[in-house]
Amino acid sequence: MRIVTTLLVAAIISLAGAQDYVFGIVYDSQKFDGSFNESTWRGLELAVADLEADFDLEVDLLEFEGTPDASAGGMRTIAAAGAELIVAPGFRHADAIASVSAEFPDTAFVLIDDVREGPNIRSVVFKEHEGSFLVGYIAGTLSQTGVVAFVGGMDVPLIRAFNLGYEEGVKYACPDCTVLSNYVGVTDAAWNDPVRAKELATVQQAQGADIIYAAAGGSGDGVIQFVTETMCFRPTAPLRETALADQLAQIEPYTAYAQACAGAQPLFFIGVDRNQNPDGDTDGNPATLNHGLTSMLKRVDVASYNAVMDVVNGTFEPGTQVLGLAEEGVGFALDEYNEALIPSDLLVELEVIRDMIVSGQLVVTDYRTQ
Repeated sequence: MRIVTTLLVAAIISLAGAQDYVFGIVYDSQKFDGSFNESTWRGLELAVADLEADFDLEVDLLEFEGTPDASAGGMRTIAAAGAELIVAPGFRHADAIASVSAEFPDTAFVLIDDVREGPNIRSVVFKEHEGSFLVGYIAGTLSQTGVVAFVGGMDVPLIRAFNLGYEEGVKYACPDCTVLSNYVGVTDAAWNDPVRAKELATVQQAQGADIIYAAAGGSGDGVIQFVTETMCFRPTAPLRETALADQLAQIEPYTAYAQACAGAQPLFFIGVDRNQNPDGDTDGNPATLNHGLTSMLKRVDVASYNAVMDVVNGTFEPGTQVLGLAEEGVGFALDEYNEALIPSDLLVELEVIRDMIVSGQLVVTDYRTQ
């Protein structure tokens, strides 16, 4: 696999001539954002690796990393290079795909997080509110202060859907809990401002939050950094009696925590999109205390992987795919980094709640349809 990344619309057409397949991805912000863009790319990367290993195919993966205003130009350049598929993660690509797809009818386009219609466009949207409800239930069940928080990136309906689902999950577990919600900003810059996100998390913790959920793209790194650097808080009011205390009693603290946080309680973040649990491991040992309580998984990696395989297999179909809990498009992460934090009884409750949501017995509000 050859990966060609271009920050400007450049002449890359000649690079794709001898390949069996050419696939492309267009980013409207930084590629390695730790969540949404990176997860979409990982799905493409895995698909290409599987094709090359299992079928001895030669594949070029062309990338364009720019801004929303430039994404149409990036798509045109990649399509002109002979791409069979272009994946565009993010609602800000919607108008560009609507335009460029009509110019290149033989190229398949995948738009993630918005819907546009066309004979060669597949739109993939997610029920983020359902996955956020589950991690909210975890937070509401385990919070020792009764105050949890949410840091959103750009204040748009999509991120409001994360926020509302999370809040409903918290309240379902703990009606008396408080949910603090703040947004990094109202422009595209809100996705890439970890400094501001860290400031918001700092204020939220000062108001009592012991668990902070970030759905903020690259800005979310600021929340993770705050939690892993601060490590702990010293209670100023009586704590709730939750199962977390029993779980923590069985987990060995890492050295820096033991030295700095005697008599204190740990802080936790909830990751988003990809599994960010490992980002809460500060000493390289999953068995010691981890600050990643869980992550709300949004399987954009599966969406991009499946698109590649569908193109190769000749089964690519346009239209809209809606992926929620029933389709395993969203969920929460449980692995060696956080399994000691999540009680077995809570896992049983979460499975019951999942089934209730899938069956329609429990309806989680989608902010975008209110």
